[in-house]
Amino acid sequence: MTKYWNYRILKKDWKNGLISYEICEVYYENNEPDSWIWGKNVMSGDNREHLEERLVSIKKAFEKPILEIIGNDDKLIEVKE
Repeated sequence: MTKYWNYRILKKDWKNGLISYEICEVYYENNEPDSWIWGKNVMSGDNREHLEERLVSIKKAFEKPILEIIGNDDKLIEVKE
């Protein structure tokens, strides 16, 4: 079983005319997005070097398709925009 995480851009349709985007940690099992952390400040770290490492990881999120949260936070799917 393969488990890992990375940063991805997530899209959430709040069904009230508001759509929001957030850079989130996404966790994978067997190369499929399994869970995510919404609303966490991803730009924190132990020191300057740690922040720089995070920034490099976050920048990679813009190179991948957006993941949209489906239903009542049931799952994530890739979307094309």
